[in-house]
Amino acid sequence: MPAGVNRRALVQTYLSGRHLPASAVAGIGAGSLRTASVAGTQWAIADFTPSASAAARVQGEFQDGASTGIFSRAPGQPWRLIQTGPYGCGLGLPARVRRALGLTAAVICQTPIATQRRAASAARTQAGPASTTGQSIANIALSQVGVSDTPAVTSFAGVDCDPYSTMVGALSPNADGCGLDSNFNLEDQNEAWCSDFAKWVWQQAGVTTDMNAINAGSGSFYDWGAAQHEPLPVDGGTPAPGDAVVFFPPGFIASPAYGDHVGIVTGVNSGGTVNLVNGDFLRTSNISVQYNTKVSLTSWAAQVWGPGEQWVLIAPPASTQQLAPAPVISGSHVGVTGTAAGFSATGTVPGGSVTKYQWTFGYDRNANQAGQDVSTVFPGAGIYPVTVTATSSLGTVATRTWDVTVRGASSAVTSIPSDAVWYSTTPTRQYLFLPTATGGLATETSDGSVWLQQAVPGQLGPGQLGPGQLGPGRLGPGRLGPGRLDPGGGPAALAYPDPAVDDAMTPHAYFRSSGGTLAETYLGQAGWITQTLAGQPEQGSALATTTAGSETQEPVPAVFYFGAAGQLSETAEQGTSWVTSTLPGPETTDASSLALANTTAGVGVFYLGSSGALTMASDTGQGDTGQGWHSTTISSPYDVAAASPLAAISTGADQASVFFVDGQGTLAEATAAGSGWRVQVLPGTNPTTATTSLAAASEQLTSGALSQEVFWLSQSGQPAVTAGNGQQWQTTTLPGTATSILAVSTYPGLPQELFLADGATLRLDASTGSGWTATTLPNTAATFASRVLQYAATPGDDTSASTAATALQTPPLAVDLAYYATHGTLPAGVTKLPTQGTPAPVCAGSPG
Repeated sequence: MPAGVNRRALVQTYLSGRHLPASAVAGIGAGSLRTASVAGTQWAIADFTPSASAAARVQGEFQDGASTGIFSRAPGQPWRLIQTGPYGCGLGLPARVRRALGLTAAVICQTPIATQRRAASAARTQAGPASTTGQSIANIALSQVGVSDTPAVTSFAGVDCDPYSTMVGALSPNADGCGLDSNFNLEDQNEAWCSDFAKWVWQQAGVTTDMNAINAGSGSFYDWGAAQHEPLPVDGGTPAPGDAVVFFPPGFIASPAYGDHVGIVTGVNSGGTVNLVNGDFLRTSNISVQYNTKVSLTSWAAQVWGPGEQWVLIAPPASTQQLAPAPVISGSHVGVTGTAAGFSATGTVPGGSVTKYQWTFGYDRNANQAGQDVSTVFPGAGIYPVTVTATSSLGTVATRTWDVTVRGASSAVTSIPSDAVWYSTTPTRQYLFLPTATGGLATETSDGSVWLQQAVPGQLGPGQLGPGQLGPGRLGPGRLGPGRLDPGGGPAALAYPDPAVDDAMTPHAYFRSSGGTLAETYLGQAGWITQTLAGQPEQGSALATTTAGSETQEPVPAVFYFGAAGQLSETAEQGTSWVTSTLPGPETTDASSLALANTTAGVGVFYLGSSGALTMASDTGQGDTGQGWHSTTISSPYDVAAASPLAAISTGADQASVFFVDGQGTLAEATAAGSGWRVQVLPGTNPTTATTSLAAASEQLTSGALSQEVFWLSQSGQPAVTAGNGQQWQTTTLPGTATSILAVSTYPGLPQELFLADGATLRLDASTGSGWTATTLPNTAATFASRVLQYAATPGDDTSASTAATALQTPPLAVDLAYYATHGTLPAGVTKLPTQGTPAPVCAGSPG
């Protein structure tokens, strides 16, 4: 072992930096650990072997150079993961550090992509029209050189978004944090993709035999070859254009096999060298399809991946291939968060029939389904690549893609899926936005383990005070104001894939600033950012936000509020600016009542007109203005109670409902029915106008059906939920008491959560499936003495989190912060947190 190097510390640092489970690593590859000292800083490089017991999808995250870590350690500090990437490349390292570590092969990884593209084009021209399947594979692979990740990345520590995973219907990835691929005009997905690329190339060249056996793991090509009874000699055989070449770490190659990488042979040169096209290769500027020429496989493999690296050739089938199916997808290209989106497929194949349809939806592999007719509930706004893979009775397969633009509406809480490792045991990070007692902005944040309150930039205007100043009056959903005294609107939160943050799902809070203008605060790549927007909400106005966008556009945000004289107004993002417009319809005398719901046709904004009548403004294109907006009055048999709170939900792709308190003091629902509205009083409810908060949500039941739910407070402050399954309504009393409902969160696959304020106390009621539990949340912002902020996934992460934190903290303070982040309480003997500094969010165990 090199002197002064703790292998266990490097393993822990690698796991933390890659956000991998502790069981993922078997150890450091033999002979791969090297160290050097340059200008007082210690450096190390090591290649990590995935555990044989790790799931295939976890092993796949070690491919394509992601198994290599480059580390540095300043005097007296712990190791830090600096970079990942092919072992021999030393990407991003100063030349003298690369030399000190003995990384002499950097040139093979840094040929400019423009040069590679020209060389690939010349090779295609020289090869001429393909006369064999192998040459067809080679030509197709060469045509893809330069296709890159969207967004561009320079490490395997985050997203790895490519179009090929989408096009082969990979069962594991999601699209969060990914953008549109301009080459294929479809949404990229996040996955280690060298095998997906090679599979797509083979399929485009007409290979259909047993393609379902090839998955995202490069070793699956080896398994496919074994099933075809190919000889598969290690470091041997005669390469030919179209062959897949799989690279393996030292040791015995078993089946099912883990491979480091798979590339495509596109040419064989005199002297035995080959030309390769490699998908998912990391360069200094991005991950892309690359072209490497005059490669001597054995020495090249050792240079790129490390000592002892092996290779095996897998030849495509030489026999005539059976025809693949021709599947067709039916469905909508526009969806709405929280509603069921249905899709169906048909397919034919000459001489056979389609026997299986397998679907993916661009989020959470547990949402994948089989069947000809399927439906799913998209978890948030964005563009989702829906795919169907049809398998025929002949054993052949084909995949079709169908991008869906999903619209989402605001709440006070957002749920952000993890885009670092899609299979994370903590699938979401949540942000509950609320004003502080001094008029600032805070977010109650959870990583799935504990909640921690942070102060974030933003100064709110009058009428938007914090939970310590709540009065007993009626508060609308998502609003923390002093009740009757000044019923102001608090922050409205919206999450959507933000181009300003590389298309990652990003939390945004919109509010009326202390200067009286509309403003937003969002989580950028370097921390929280606040900015002033166009528009001037009147004091005390509620805010509601949504995303807009057609099937050909990425979602963009729009904010609704009441402007001068109570007129409903909209401020929407258009390009790089924000544009404000006044919407048609009556003015309001109660600016605190505002609710919003989406449909595939557009958005419906509900409020109380100046006469007290329930009013909806909608942009369904049927209006009498150039923008397509029109106003509708909704009649209720018992009218609407004065100052009634409102809550709205999407109840179907083309339908919305609004909940309110009627003139009798009873909860009611209005649902669009034909050309009119159907109003019904909900059984089992008896709230009164003076003390009621409302929030609404849809929840997917175990049967797959959607339940409409409205949360409300009784006169005594008892929270309750009234749920309907389309046939009957049932009311359930929830734990504790409260003065207002802040928000409700319903995210597919996670427990339903209701956020409440009880005076100065913040509380969370969560569904367990068989009941509800109550938890008290931190109600003051924690500030730290530096920019280290710990989020540990489980109590077992204390050690690695503490180790990483000491890079910027004293060891005792780092231990205290890690304990607080993990358990939500201070360790024994510690009475308070440091009060200086501004926190900044970073990933678990990763110093920032």
